[in-house]
Amino acid sequence: MVAAVVTTDSVLLRAILSVPMVLLVPGHTVLRAIGVKTTSLPEHVAYAVGASLAAAIAGGFALNTIGFLTPLGWAIWLLAVTIGTSLVTARLRENYDLPPWPRPTGLRFRHGAAFALAVLITTGAYALAIRDESNQQQFKYVELWMLPPANAGPARLAVGVRSAEAQTQRFDLEITLNGQPLAIFRSLTLTPGNTWTREIPLPVVATTQKAEARLYRPEDNRLYRSVSALVPGS
Repeated sequence: MVAAVVTTDSVLLRAILSVPMVLLVPGHTVLRAIGVKTTSLPEHVAYAVGASLAAAIAGGFALNTIGFLTPLGWAIWLLAVTIGTSLVTARLRENYDLPPWPRPTGLRFRHGAAFALAVLITTGAYALAIRDESNQQQFKYVELWMLPPANAGPARLAVGVRSAEAQTQRFDLEITLNGQPLAIFRSLTLTPGNTWTREIPLPVVATTQKAEARLYRPEDNRLYRSVSALVPGS
């Protein structure tokens, strides 16, 4: 596996050589090194897979700490774990045989019922996920902004409203300057994706002024959006 990582970029070859090293071999040697004895081969394989994943997780933390989280780093880590635990096993002389594969047993009604129930639960969960995905809609809202135009002086103010909602909406827009009414726009009808903009002239004064824009829904007169801007003086 180390040689394949160093000498080739073949994904297929790397996968063939790496899957046993990631999922089985290190866990098997770890079990031998710590003296875990299982009663059947399926049990031993399950333990080995779990121990291999644990070794891989530990390797991820270690390699990330030293900045070596690369394919070569993973190959060296798995090789080191396998060789190290194998040497521990040889030193302890724990050369016991693998447990035998259990005898096949006939299928019974409860086995079929459990399998059918698992299929039913999995299929139902997948169907619910598809339904929820089809019914899910991104959050829709209306944007409101107010700022001086890019190529205009401080005596003009640009106000804009853009609808991203799924249905046509009507709004009332009120603009004030230093708390005093400046402009009012009633029943602005915005279709989905439509943008409404206006440039509002302002009186020229020497001091900074504060402009505020409030967007209301006419049906309940509730405040929907509010923005403000500072207009520099002359």
